[in-house]
Amino acid sequence: MLSSISANCQNCGSVSPVELETLTANARRILEDGLITGWDIKAFNRAGDLASVAILRALPTHGHTNPTETRLVLYMIRESFSCLDRCVQSRDDKDPRVTSLLLGYISEGQDRRTRSDIEQVRRFVLKETREQEKAASGAIKQE
Repeated sequence: MLSSISANCQNCGSVSPVELETLTANARRILEDGLITGWDIKAFNRAGDLASVAILRALPTHGHTNPTETRLVLYMIRESFSCLDRCVQSRDDKDPRVTSLLLGYISEGQDRRTRSDIEQVRRFVLKETREQEKAASGAIKQE
C-alpha cells in the first residue's frame, strides 16, 4: 500500500522528478550510512511532505524499520517540517498526508519508547502545520 502512495506522489505537478530523485538518494544514503550532512538538512528543510515520499522510496522492503532506521526517519521528517513557512514552496508539501501514513507505518512493531518518539514527531509536524496555516491565513486577511 505504501509503495503505491509513493508511486502516485511521483506524479504530483509541483514536484520536479530530479528533486524527488535527489531526496530519495539522500534518504537512502542516510539510512544506509547513518550520516547526515548540512546539504541533506537543507534539502529536507525545503521538502515538507515530499520528504516522506522520498523516505518511503528509500526504506528497505524487508518489513519493519529497526531502531536506528526509525531514529533517522524521525530526524528527516522533523527537518522537513521545521521550516514550512519560509522554505517549503509547494502548498501540497505543507500538508503532511504522506508523512502521517509513514509515521503510522514505522510505529508498527516498535517498543513503547520508540512509539513515544514517533508520537512526539507527529505532534511536532501537526503543530508546525497549524502554525503555518495560521500565518498563511493571516497574510491573506491582511492583503
